[in-house]
Amino acid sequence: MHKIRFAIVLAVLIGGAALATLGPNDGRVNLSSILALWSDAARDTDQIGMRLTRLKDADEMRIGADLAPTVLAWAHEDAATSAYVADVAQPLLPNLRRPGIHYTFHVIDTPDINAFAMPGGQIFVTTGLLGFVESEAELAAVLGHEISHVDLRHCVERFQYQYRLKKAGMPVAGWMVETAHRLATMGFSPYQESDADLAGERLAIEAGYDPDAAATLFERMKTHFGEQSPDRATTPESEVEEAVGTAIGSYFRTHPPSGDRARQLNEMVAQHQRELKGRSFYVGRQNIQQHVPRSRQQFPGEFRTL
Repeated sequence: MHKIRFAIVLAVLIGGAALATLGPNDGRVNLSSILALWSDAARDTDQIGMRLTRLKDADEMRIGADLAPTVLAWAHEDAATSAYVADVAQPLLPNLRRPGIHYTFHVIDTPDINAFAMPGGQIFVTTGLLGFVESEAELAAVLGHEISHVDLRHCVERFQYQYRLKKAGMPVAGWMVETAHRLATMGFSPYQESDADLAGERLAIEAGYDPDAAATLFERMKTHFGEQSPDRATTPESEVEEAVGTAIGSYFRTHPPSGDRARQLNEMVAQHQRELKGRSFYVGRQNIQQHVPRSRQQFPGEFRTL
């Protein structure tokens, strides 16, 4: 399947290269629509096999319940902070596509700035990330993103083939531990990250959290991790070269650049500016500092009106 998807990517880009070199060059080079085609092609190709091996919600939650202890064996869980994170997540859950999934939230004690999701609604957040976010709205954006990976079936689709083999009696040595490690340490595809960003942003906005929080967080991550923005191509030939490099690199990259993710979220908010204008949204800087959820206390001065 990966070879098929990669062939589609190259075909799209080669076709785009031919188009880009035709016609007058006005200096405004842009192959973003072609790169969007690669994302759509990859998404469609992935879904063919995924539907054939799709698991029921109950099976997925049972798998998640079996996987979670293998992660918790690596790092101590902070029960009190886990309860706070679960409280923050509650307003995000009513607007999910898959109401049959029940979510469990864990905070594990590690300085790494990270969060990840496992099948069946098992969501993990590190103490390092809790120390990095500056508002409850930013935490809600992270949780919305991870919840969306479950809601959109990204988590379970990453290993449901192996699960079917296991159910059929095929020998899979160390299947449970290996799967848990892969889910915790490997990223999703770039288009899945993009889909989860947008879906998570929608959940956070519908829950009443600041729409700008996610983009602000990604911009800060970009600075913190020293991510560099690529130079803008100025000719059709250089843009084609950049586009091919981006697509190939994205195929192996676990996460799109934080700057790109922030820009995509800002564009989403701008597209919905009319319906968001005049509404008040919660930020929650004091909430994150005190680990007191908004559902229990809303502090003065924590609302902003768009």
